Amino acid sequence: MKKIIYKIQYYFLMLACKILCLFPEEKRFKFGDFLGTFTYKFIKKRRLVALTNLKMAFPGKDVKELEKIALTSFQVMMKAFLCTLWLPAYLKNEKNVKIKNEDIFLEAYKQKKGVMVALLHMGNMEASLKIAEKYPVVTVAKKQRNPYINKFIDDSRKNDLHLTVFTKSKSTSKDLIKRIHNGEIFALFSDHRDKGAEVDFFGTTAKAPTGSISLALKYDLPVLIAYNYFNPNNTCTAVIEKFDLIKTGNFKSDVLNNTQLLINRMEKIITKHPEQWMWFHDRWNLYRKLYRHKK
Repeated sequence: MKKIIYKIQYYFLMLACKILCLFPEEKRFKFGDFLGTFTYKFIKKRRLVALTNLKMAFPGKDVKELEKIALTSFQVMMKAFLCTLWLPAYLKNEKNVKIKNEDIFLEAYKQKKGVMVALLHMGNMEASLKIAEKYPVVTVAKKQRNPYINKFIDDSRKNDLHLTVFTKSKSTSKDLIKRIHNGEIFALFSDHRDKGAEVDFFGTTAKAPTGSISLALKYDLPVLIAYNYFNPNNTCTAVIEKFDLIKTGNFKSDVLNNTQLLINRMEKIITKHPEQWMWFHDRWNLYRKLYRHKK
């Protein structure tokens, strides 16, 4: 029964994709705005998570401003999701992605060690691949519940975007280490809650992944931060920033300290573009504590 449901979901997605792509790109993004607004208004759990996160991150902002940021964030994330359905075509249009500080990326790649890129869940996320479209990129992605949709996404990333994608699992670190001496670019999302180090994030304790920092320290890789944000006309700006590791010789301490420094930098980036970040992710794991007992 579950297999049949998964197939129906997959065929529905494929049909929706074909219908959506019949329309001009501007109309597709407007539809994304509509879906984002719909999701914000009618999926209560995600709305509560977003608003709770925002209140904690920006206690000085009034409720209306926080609600506006939350709504725009839902719209941005929905447009980013929809854009993955035609991302290769989106990236081929040179006007769609403006790259800032590309020289920083080229300088790091010229070291021929490989490059560790810490990514944020913001803006048109996968459009940041434009920065490294001519180079081998390795990344990690969470496995989708629907195996047919999961295969569709993986095949698209591998065939159209030339990515090597590892499914997130207990063996992920070993899989990455096997590729570490190939001089490739390792692009890992580093801003969401995950097993790793305890850090201070917007003044509250949170868990942060340490994978990008620990691998960079262990194998002497240059570290970059990459993120992007949607512009009003649905083009996007992809930004590269250099991140200098602090090394004292104490590996465990260096992982913890550099992870905190990385999170500090990401906090500043999010503060600069708050409406572009994925606020409906339960970053501080608060939903269960605040709301579930009320049901």
